[in-house]
Amino acid sequence: MWLKWVIISFLLCGISDTTWKMAGEMGKESVNAYLLFFHFFALLSAVIVFFLQRKKITKTEFILGTTAGATLIAGGICSMNAILVLPGIVFFPVASCGNLLTVTILANIFWKEKPAKRQIYGLIVSCIAIILIALG
Repeated sequence: MWLKWVIISFLLCGISDTTWKMAGEMGKESVNAYLLFFHFFALLSAVIVFFLQRKKITKTEFILGTTAGATLIAGGICSMNAILVLPGIVFFPVASCGNLLTVTILANIFWKEKPAKRQIYGLIVSCIAIILIALG
């Protein structure tokens, strides 16, 4: 069951990155409209799922969801501005490796998770692989 969701997530993340780059390259003057549509569609999808499930949203869920949504929108705006300035071959490896390293560092700071040597080697190999894929 989980493999299906991992594959769907993998494909949708790739589609998302591709559409971000396409919007940055082809629609320079309409990028803000694209961002607005992109986030409005995500909000509309979440509202539809919410009503179909007929569950109540708690105050904590609302606050966490609003915070996550606001940070995703801010990140999307920053990413789009970076895509407009940087070539994709630079942006995508930096963004991907940056995400991996940021999560690892924050987990170490906030939850005191110490990565083992094997995990550190895995991070290094992952970053090298991301860079090589972008170059190739």
